[in-house]
Amino acid sequence: MKLLIFLIKWGFPVLLITDLSSELLDNELLLNISRILRISILALIVKENIRLYKIIKHFYFFKYFLLFLLVLFLYLYTDRNTIEGFWIFSKMLFWILGINVLYAYGYLNLFRLNDFKKVIEKVVFLSFILTIIFYQSGSMETNYNVASYLILFMYPILLYTSEGYKKNKFFILLSAFAILITLKRGAMIGFFVGNLIYILVGLMYKFNFKKLVTSSVIFSFMIFSGLYIYQIQENSREQRFSQDQFDVNNESAGSGRVGMYTRLYEEWFESDNRIFGFGNQEDSYRNIGRRTHAHSDIFGFLYNHGIVGITLIMILYIKILKFYFYCRNYDKQNLAIMLSFLLILILVNFYSGMLRSQDAIYFFALLPYLQLKRDAIRKSAYINQSA
Repeated sequence: MKLLIFLIKWGFPVLLITDLSSELLDNELLLNISRILRISILALIVKENIRLYKIIKHFYFFKYFLLFLLVLFLYLYTDRNTIEGFWIFSKMLFWILGINVLYAYGYLNLFRLNDFKKVIEKVVFLSFILTIIFYQSGSMETNYNVASYLILFMYPILLYTSEGYKKNKFFILLSAFAILITLKRGAMIGFFVGNLIYILVGLMYKFNFKKLVTSSVIFSFMIFSGLYIYQIQENSREQRFSQDQFDVNNESAGSGRVGMYTRLYEEWFESDNRIFGFGNQEDSYRNIGRRTHAHSDIFGFLYNHGIVGITLIMILYIKILKFYFYCRNYDKQNLAIMLSFLLILILVNFYSGMLRSQDAIYFFALLPYLQLKRDAIRKSAYINQSA
């Protein structure tokens, strides 16, 4: 238990350093260190899921994610490369079983929201530093993603603990800069839309002039910073933000996503594999000589797992909406973050993907902490009524 808490506190930042440094330096040793550390953490997470099962089974999303893992585990045997399939499956185990542990540790007051927020602050700061290094070294031309989506995944926790931008201003601005400098369109869209929904819904629930001013100043800073960064990166700007890249009738739009999504859908629809799909990772085998995943959970799951796969994602959205209503009567202050969370999830699922990444643990960590707060409020209300 103590070892796993230590590894969450310090191992997560080390994972970021080894992952990005291995890309920057093209160093196999650093990559292997990252893999060994991740496997070690996963082994401890699995152990804790077994030990703390009686607590974890009360997590609202426990049964759904258990079903999710079971279905995708069965699909592993349809993979052309079973070992690689198990490796990717282990990344999903990492974040799904990981949020179970966060729920249990939070329930036991061993590792609370504030503890996890400190981990996120370390990772955001390191992500910012490494993004600057990538930018200054010119490595961003080939690795322009850097940590943009990682930071986006951590952002809901930062918003949740910001209390309407009263707190976390430094890390929110670092997050904005680290995402914007990459000019990663998908991460930028998710970031701006997530903030906008958080602001608007928060003001609709409880209007406060001071909150309006603070939110407007921060959001305006993000907009003008984005415009400035956009202006100074002329080469990247022309390549990534040309008119053709936003033309839905152009197959090359969205870095080829329009054409790829169209073909994935057509091949699925015209096949006999509509219900169960073509098989695990089959989206990456479509182009001979070049393995490219769908860059979309929606289209990837549809192609690989058919109606079964897309149903899993739709059930997730329904569960989150039900969770929204589940919390609404007890925790109205955080309705904005729940809707912001859901919208970011849908956007990233559509044009990028997160469900196959171990970094999704940062994003979905919001769910156990929301439930723990909701349960604490409900328990307090019950005690007050009984008194």
